[in-house]
Amino acid sequence: PLGLFFLFALIATVLAPVKETAWFGLPLRYTGFSTYFCCIILFILASQTDQGDRLLQSAVWCGVIVSLLALLQFFGLNLVPHETFREGMISYGTMGNPNFLGTYTAFLLPAAILLYIYSKKPYWLLASSIIYGGMLVSLTRGVWMAAFLGFLIIAWHCIKNRDYRKPLLNIIIAFLIVTAVLLPFHDGMIFTRSSSIEGELQKGIKLEESAGSSRMLIWRETIKLLPDNWVFGIGPDHLHYFGVFFSGKTADKAHNIYLEIAVTMGVFTLLAYLAFLSYFLQGWKDKKGFLFFVMFFVYLAQGFFNIDVVMVMPVFWIMLGLALVNLNKAKKQV
Repeated sequence: PLGLFFLFALIATVLAPVKETAWFGLPLRYTGFSTYFCCIILFILASQTDQGDRLLQSAVWCGVIVSLLALLQFFGLNLVPHETFREGMISYGTMGNPNFLGTYTAFLLPAAILLYIYSKKPYWLLASSIIYGGMLVSLTRGVWMAAFLGFLIIAWHCIKNRDYRKPLLNIIIAFLIVTAVLLPFHDGMIFTRSSSIEGELQKGIKLEESAGSSRMLIWRETIKLLPDNWVFGIGPDHLHYFGVFFSGKTADKAHNIYLEIAVTMGVFTLLAYLAFLSYFLQGWKDKKGFLFFVMFFVYLAQGFFNIDVVMVMPVFWIMLGLALVNLNKAKKQV
C-alpha cells in the first residue's frame, strides 16, 4: 500500500497545474510531494533501527520542552521568536500555530502516559502532566476530543490490569491539578472553549456552515471539487487555487486529512494511504504495540478536524517506522 500511495501521489504531482506548489507545497505549509517523500524515507530508516526505545523517549522529552515553552507563552512569557501576525495567538510552542501545537502534544501524550503506567517512574508522570498542559493551552477543541477518546482507551486497558490502576489514578489526579491551575488564566479561556464543544457538535449535526470554526463550510465547498477531480486530484497543496472561501478568506487546506488527500491527490491515493495505516491499527500483541496503537488512533482521530503539518509529519512517520519494528519483533516471537 505504501508503494501505491507513493505512485498515485507522484502521478497527482506530475499532473498538477502549478508544479512548484505540487512538489514543495505552499509557503508556510510545505506539504507537497517532497514532504511525503522525505517522510517515507524517515519511515524506512526508522523501521530498520534498533534504537526504538531511545527514539520514542527522546520524542516525548522533546514534547515536554515544546509544552513548557507553550505554557510560558500562556503565562505571558514568550521565548520563541515569532512573526508579527502571531501576536494574537496565546500559545503555540515552536509550532507556529495553536492547532499544530495541539496535534503535536496530543500525539505524544499517550506515549508519555503509558511510559509512566508501565514503568511507574515519577519523571514520566511529570512529563505526562507537562505535555497535557501544553495540549490544554493549545485551546484546540478537535484535539481535546481525540485525546479524550485516546485516554478512554488507555483507562479501559488499565482497569482490566490491576497493576495499572494506581498509576492511572495518579495520572487522573495530576491532570486535574494541571487543569485547576490553568483554568483561571485568560478569563477562563480553557473552560469557555471546552464548554462550547457541545454546541459546536450540535451545529455540526445540523450541518450549519459555522460549525467547527467554519470547517463545515470548508468541507462542503471542498467536496464539490471531488466529482471532477476524484482520480488524481487537483494537485498537492492546490486547494488555495480553487476558490474555496470562508469568512472572507481563501481556504488553503480542507481541515480534514482524509478529505485533503482525496481532493488534492485523488481517491486512489487516499485508499492506498488508509490501507497502509490500517496495518498499524491491527491487533496489538504487547505493551509497546498498545502504546503505538493509541498514539496513531489519536493522531488519525484529530485528523478529522485538522491538517497534516510539516512540523509534526516527520515525527508521525518515524513513529510508524518504530511501530513496524515492534510488529516484526512480535511476529518473530510468535
